[in-house]
Amino acid sequence: MGAQAGIIENTRSELKPVEDLVLEDIDISVLIATRSRAASLRNTLESMCAARQDGIAWELVIVDNGSEDATLDLLREYETRLPLRWSQVLAPGQNRARNTMIPSLRGRITVLSDDDVVVQPDWLQEWYQGTQRWPDDSIFAGHIAAGFPSSTEAWITHPDFPFRGQCFAAFAPRTGEGEYAGTPFGPNFAVRTSVLKRDRFREDLGPSASSYAMGGETELVSRLKMRGLRVIYLPRARLQHVLLPENLTMEKLLRRGYNAGRGDEYRRAMRKRLTPAQMRVRLRWNLPLKIGFYALRSRLMQWRSPAVRFGYDYKLHSALGRREQLTMMLAARD
Repeated sequence: MGAQAGIIENTRSELKPVEDLVLEDIDISVLIATRSRAASLRNTLESMCAARQDGIAWELVIVDNGSEDATLDLLREYETRLPLRWSQVLAPGQNRARNTMIPSLRGRITVLSDDDVVVQPDWLQEWYQGTQRWPDDSIFAGHIAAGFPSSTEAWITHPDFPFRGQCFAAFAPRTGEGEYAGTPFGPNFAVRTSVLKRDRFREDLGPSASSYAMGGETELVSRLKMRGLRVIYLPRARLQHVLLPENLTMEKLLRRGYNAGRGDEYRRAMRKRLTPAQMRVRLRWNLPLKIGFYALRSRLMQWRSPAVRFGYDYKLHSALGRREQLTMMLAARD
């Protein structure tokens, strides 16, 4: 019953190639890529069932990226409860899966979300009304609160935890509605669909394995901003990113630092248009100095608080990720 890349599976109609779909004039498309997280996806779908619609025309588009659990059965279960259509893209990569579905999106606005969130009851209303208030803008960011298990240590849940955004995808600027100078990230931002169909995600960024270059959303938004588009923050479009205990171990948090470093180095090399010679200089001198510095600081900070120690361990792993990414990019050019 699965569909190949470029094919949409809609249980209310026959299989149709993407290019043959009649695009409807609806308000919002919500796009989610998922892989083997049926339990958390169920919570996401339940929260969307409870979201108030108030006449909003919307669709939920889910692309399964090769799940090996009960995800497909779950999607069939919710077809009658949500305006849901779904497909399968077996080639690994979150952004590859997203890009496959983008041509078929029917909403004027596409909200990019994830399979481990719980949306607020007024989430759809706030996205609809908020984007209506800014008709000349194309990039929007909503509020993301981190949802911690009750067993989480207090220093991790503290608001001053370093790298809160990178580790927990928390996004909560202390500003009101309006233009946001930074770059949003995480499972609660939106782009006008006409823009998204022209500027897709880079498929060499984003989740695809345990080690990957983070930052697919950041790279896309940065590229759009370079074209003169601005970001509008809508603080009332809120959801919670539900964090599982197994993703809050030091190993997993530092792995996120490593992957974030890979993504940061990728974007740096692209932004500065580094030549192979410049990459080799950075790989031979700059990054080893950075790695050595953070390794030394990490050892010296063993008597400090867990948050301070973690901060230097995170920076060390980020620098190591930068080194791997630069090494891979150089190898690809040789």
